Amino acid sequence: MLCKAASKRHAAYALLFLTTGISAAAQTMAPTIFYSDLTSGPNSGGENNGGVYVTIDGRRFGSSQGSSFVTVGTGQPTVYKMWRNNRIIFQLGSAATSGSITVTTSAGVSNAVPFTIRSGGIYFISTTGSDKANGSFNTPWATIPHAAQTIAAGDTVYALSGVSATVDDGQGWDAALTLREQWCGTSGNPRALIGYPGATDVVIGNPEGATPSNGLRSTDFSADPACGGYWVFSRLGFRGLNPIAVNGPSNQWRFIDNDISCPYATGDSGGGACFETTLASNLKFWGNNVHDAGADDASALFQAVYFSTDSNHINMGWNTVSNVHGCRAVQIHSSPLGSNYPNSGYNQYDISIHDNLIHDTQCDGIIADTLNPSEGPVSIYSNIIYNAGKGPNNPEQSGGWSCINIPGTTQNGSPGSGNVVIFNNTMYACGTFTTPPYGAANAAINEGGGNPNLYVQIYNNLIYQTATTLYPNGVPYLVIWDPLIPNGGEVCTNTQDCPWLQGENNLFYGSGPAPGAPSITGSIAANPMLVNVAEYDFRLISGSPAANSGVAVPETTDIIGVPVPQGSGYPIGAFALPLSSDDTRKP
Repeated sequence: MLCKAASKRHAAYALLFLTTGISAAAQTMAPTIFYSDLTSGPNSGGENNGGVYVTIDGRRFGSSQGSSFVTVGTGQPTVYKMWRNNRIIFQLGSAATSGSITVTTSAGVSNAVPFTIRSGGIYFISTTGSDKANGSFNTPWATIPHAAQTIAAGDTVYALSGVSATVDDGQGWDAALTLREQWCGTSGNPRALIGYPGATDVVIGNPEGATPSNGLRSTDFSADPACGGYWVFSRLGFRGLNPIAVNGPSNQWRFIDNDISCPYATGDSGGGACFETTLASNLKFWGNNVHDAGADDASALFQAVYFSTDSNHINMGWNTVSNVHGCRAVQIHSSPLGSNYPNSGYNQYDISIHDNLIHDTQCDGIIADTLNPSEGPVSIYSNIIYNAGKGPNNPEQSGGWSCINIPGTTQNGSPGSGNVVIFNNTMYACGTFTTPPYGAANAAINEGGGNPNLYVQIYNNLIYQTATTLYPNGVPYLVIWDPLIPNGGEVCTNTQDCPWLQGENNLFYGSGPAPGAPSITGSIAANPMLVNVAEYDFRLISGSPAANSGVAVPETTDIIGVPVPQGSGYPIGAFALPLSSDDTRKP
C-alpha cells in the first residue's frame, strides 16, 4: 500500500475517532476478525518455504503481539510480519491446517474466519528483478503485467516496494494492466496479486491522470471473450482516470485493503468511476480507501464506487469513501448496454453495503437504484455518512443530495419488489447543498417512489441534521414520494400515510420533531449525546437516548466490532455505547 495513502486514511479516521488510548475495560473484550485477504493458499513454498502471507483485519488485536497468537486450523504460524490493533500479517507455515483462523489474546479468543490449505505457486515482483527470471523470492520478476500473464489459477504473486505499472501494457484496452480471458478463471482457485507485507508505493495506473485511462481493466463481451474473474487484489495503489474497471460476464472478485484515487477524472465521455463493475458478480470490496474521486468539474455521471449493469451478489464493507466530486460516493444502477448486449440492464439484487465511512460528497452518499430484493436481500447498515450532498452543482446540474437515496426505478425487465432494509446507520449533515436546481431532493433519506411494489424499511438509524440558508429549521430527515400519483409522483407530507417508507425506532435530531407518518413508529426526537460532533466523533456518551433504544438486529457487532446488544438493548446508530469514557476505539 502507498505510504501517502495510508497516512491519508489514518488522518481521515483521526477526525472521526480520537486517539487518546484504549481503556482497560475495552481491552478485556475479546478480539474481532472482520475478514482476511486470502481464504485459501499453500503452507509451503514462497519465502523461506513458509507458504503465503495472510492478512486479517479486525479490532482489539493489541498494539503489539506480546503473548498473543494466531491459529490456523490446528497450527500456529511462526512468522509475523505485522501486528497492530486492527491488522495482523502472518505467514502460514507448515503447522497450519485447513479450518478456521482465530486470534487469541489475554482477553479471549476471536470469532473464526475460514481458511483452506491447498496447493499453488508463490511468486514475487521487484524493481531489481527480471521477467526472464523464475519469479522466486531470490530471483523475482520485474513487471506486474508479466506476472499477471504468467501465473496460473491458484497462484499468488507479491509486489515489493516501488513496483509499479503506470504505462499502457500494449493490450489495446487503454490500461496499465489488462486481464484477458486466458489470464482469468471461471472456476476453481483464484489468482492473487498482493502488496508484499510492509511494501510501499506499489502502483497500478497513471497517478497523473494521463494515458492510460485505466489502471486495471478486465476484458468484456464487446470485443474479446470476457475475463471470467477469479482474482484477488490486496494492498495495492490504483490510479488513473478510471483506476479499476471490472467487466464481464465475470465472477469471484476480491478487492481488499487497496488505495484507490482518481483526482483528475471528469467523466465527460460517458461517465465513469474510480471503481466500476459491469456484468461482474460475487464481489467482495472490503477495507479499501477510495479518496479524492473526480476533478472539481466532474460530470454528474462520475461516481467514486459504481456497481453497474447486472452486478449482483455484492458485499461492500469496512471501506472509506471520501472527497467525491461529480456525484455519488456509492452508486448501484443497472441499465441496458445496447445492441451488442441486448439481454442486460435488469434490476440488481443480493447487495450488502455495511460498516463503511462515507463523507464529503457532491451528491448522495449512497444511491441504490434498479433493485429487486425479492431475488436477493438488499441491505444498507452500520455505515457512518456525513457531509453528503453538500454540492455544488455539477455541469449537468443534476443529482440528489442525501445520505441515502432509493429512487426505485427500473431500466429493463419487470419492476422489482420487496424490501430495501436500512438500519443502524449514523447520518450527519446530509443534503446541505443550498442552491439545488430543483426541490425535494435534499434529505437524510430520500425514497424516490419509482416503484409502488418496492418498500424501504428503516430502523435503528441515528439521523442528526443541520440548518442551512435553504432550510433554516434544518434539512429534512426524510423525503418520501407517493408513486400512485400520476405524472411523476408527489412528495408526501410529514404526517401522510405513505407506506413505501416504513420506520421503527429511529432517532431524529436537528430538524424539529420526528416524522409523524403512521408508517414510522417508535421514533425518538432528542439530542443523541455524541462525543464530539464538531470533530465527527459520533460515539455515544453515557446517558445517550440512542444507547439501548433500538430493536433487535441480525448483526452481532457494531461498526468497530463491539458486541451488541450492550446491556439491556440494541443501540441506535453505528456505535454501541462505549464501555468507558476513554474508550477511543480507533479503527
